[in-house]
Amino acid sequence: MTSAAQDRVVVVGAGFAGLSAAVRIADAGRSVVLVEATSKGGGRSRSFPDGRSGFELDNGQHLLMGCYRETLAFLRTLGTDREIEFQRNLALDMVKPGGARIRFRCPALPAPFHLAAGLLATRGLGIVSKAAAVRLGLLLRAEVDRPNDNETCDAWLTRLGQPQGIRNMFWDPLIWGTLNDDPLVSSAAMLVAVLERAFLGTRDGSRLGVSRVPLSRLYVDAALSHLRERGADIRLAQPLRAVEADDRGVCGVVLRSGERIATRTIVSALPPQPLLECLPDALLRHPVFADVATLTTSPIVNIWAVVDRPLFEGIPFLGFIGSPFHWLFDRSQIERRDEPGRVLLNATISGARGLVDDRPEALVALFESEMRRFFPQKPFRVLASKVVKEKRATISHAAGTYQRRPPTVSPLRGLYLAGDWVQTGLPATIESACQSGHDAALAVLEGRLPS
Repeated sequence: MTSAAQDRVVVVGAGFAGLSAAVRIADAGRSVVLVEATSKGGGRSRSFPDGRSGFELDNGQHLLMGCYRETLAFLRTLGTDREIEFQRNLALDMVKPGGARIRFRCPALPAPFHLAAGLLATRGLGIVSKAAAVRLGLLLRAEVDRPNDNETCDAWLTRLGQPQGIRNMFWDPLIWGTLNDDPLVSSAAMLVAVLERAFLGTRDGSRLGVSRVPLSRLYVDAALSHLRERGADIRLAQPLRAVEADDRGVCGVVLRSGERIATRTIVSALPPQPLLECLPDALLRHPVFADVATLTTSPIVNIWAVVDRPLFEGIPFLGFIGSPFHWLFDRSQIERRDEPGRVLLNATISGARGLVDDRPEALVALFESEMRRFFPQKPFRVLASKVVKEKRATISHAAGTYQRRPPTVSPLRGLYLAGDWVQTGLPATIESACQSGHDAALAVLEGRLPS
């Protein structure tokens, strides 16, 4: 193998994880070959033009948080962090059937007192719910009653006396939004990981943010340009077929075209199943990859709709109480579009196992009926719609699964793993993806070996 091949790092996958890893490695002066199966990249966080609506749509709407340190560092490197618009202080509106709102606003106090004060001032939430939520926050602060990964969110919240009122308004939307699964099965340890980073650090860490531009413009296009400027070899629309290994570790990758790229260092940012399909058969029997094979997935369904009038005003998004839909975003407001009679909305269903196989027409009909149920004073017409299904949007965060997620340094020498699903200490979010990419880049640059 030539010295150039020895120094070359092949990064497979051009989503948040792969691109954040590739950028860090290229910025350190290493030679990078980026291999991506699709023609444009973006993985499960991408955008595409929709001819019917005339808009560029994301395959899924994402909320970011001020505590997303690795994501913001990645975007700062690309010069696109200014495209994220954050709240000044954490604020959230939840809507009930019939249109009544619960408005949660945090004052400018140090964490976690901003959260406690916001909960205590929230109208429409009973005193028992407020007291229970504040008590849970104090318990977390005192490092008491922390759950392990085998306890579900539902069991943990019940154990700590959280009544249904605060669950409907705060805990359950947070669980669906960050863990993409039902509180009855989701790991409480993963929920606590979110709570600690978002609410027990700084006040700014809990702020919510949205991208003012479609996802591909936020990071994919900028990252590819950044890599090209640093001499990276970018192979789009070239799926990986196999990872090759010899007695020294990885020795190359084979593309579906039949081309072989020699290398001693690979960063795989593929999802679990595509990764397993590319590995040597003997490696699949290793306990790490045997565990990876047991990971299951959880779907997300997004309904994009162009309607003839806004359904809400003054805020960019809100959550639902008592609906199969969890969040509704006004993308026209977020993107600052002023098109009278045309408002672009996105409605999200997390953990959508019971709906992901429904026909698009049925899902659009469900969207219309739910919007009329929650906004009865806002008669509207749907002018265009698009249903986007991500059947494998994230891994399932069911209780007991975290230890089955693999470490960054794989058992195969020279193979490093990135992706929102590896062991980052976080659920499968954009932040987990970027952290995994940066972790993999650091492991490559330090030349870490399997333990």
